[in-house]
Amino acid sequence: MLHDRRPLSSAALPRPWVSLLALALSLAGGPLGAQDDVGIALPAVPNALLAGQERPHAGRFLRTAAPGAASATPSHLEVGPLRVNATAGVNLMVEIAIDHLNRILTPFPNPQVRTVSDATTSVDGSAIYVATANEAPVTLFVSDASDPNHALSLTLAPRRLPPREIQLVLTDPLPATPRAASAFASPGAASTAAASDYVEDLTEAMRALAKEALPSGYSLRQAKRNETVTCAQLGLSTARGQVLEGGELWLLTALARNTSDAPLDIEERACRASVEGETVAVAAWPRVSLAPGEQVELYVAVRPHTPEQRHPERPSLRTGGGR
Repeated sequence: MLHDRRPLSSAALPRPWVSLLALALSLAGGPLGAQDDVGIALPAVPNALLAGQERPHAGRFLRTAAPGAASATPSHLEVGPLRVNATAGVNLMVEIAIDHLNRILTPFPNPQVRTVSDATTSVDGSAIYVATANEAPVTLFVSDASDPNHALSLTLAPRRLPPREIQLVLTDPLPATPRAASAFASPGAASTAAASDYVEDLTEAMRALAKEALPSGYSLRQAKRNETVTCAQLGLSTARGQVLEGGELWLLTALARNTSDAPLDIEERACRASVEGETVAVAAWPRVSLAPGEQVELYVAVRPHTPEQRHPERPSLRTGGGR
């Protein structure tokens, strides 16, 4: 009996046998012809999206970052000092931190504080430290100990903030330093006017300098080699500028520059004019706090010696002047 050894096709098999054969092949892991599309598509994720350079469409992908990618989120938060302009007699409202120590840098070399608030205040140099434990506003009057007639009015509003450092910058030059107050009471003063008028005239003259104007009654010329302003303060250099000659006062201008690598507060009491006379007032404009490399103008008021006050020079023996 002859047997037909040709392979059977699926068309030659009965339909139940075709179904069983397909099931057996799928269980055995073998392909059933070409790979069938089961209807589930997984979209490819772009490389730019993995690297964080591309923003995904809303609702389609979950944003991720490639391993080792640098994060743009800062590791810390910096809160710098607050610089505000202040005018004598005008109330200034500023926020401070509650339950923390706050530092207020004043333009006065020897500030004094007047307040009725429960806040704690202390003075260190030209800085005032304020601390409060409640949210009640803190009102202060701040003036220089030598000139209580010119005061800054402050209203401090406590908030839930980090500790604050506030720098007060005067809109007008300081009227005078403690040296001026002692000079006014000196019995050798040349002025016959009252001390209050003397201070007012000096204030108006320095205000005119700050406005780049020539004060009334003064003549302007360039400073000579020996007419300079010196400050006994590290990190502060000066360069001579101009001389304004008045009837009873001379005004010297100079440039003051911070040559250090750190911020610097000018100690006006450490500055004087190198001319024959008495330095009665010093003012820095437009600010006393200098960043590294920053420069401001210095105004120095000098009461020159009268001919009777000048002492004759003794010739030096080293130069042969005594022969």
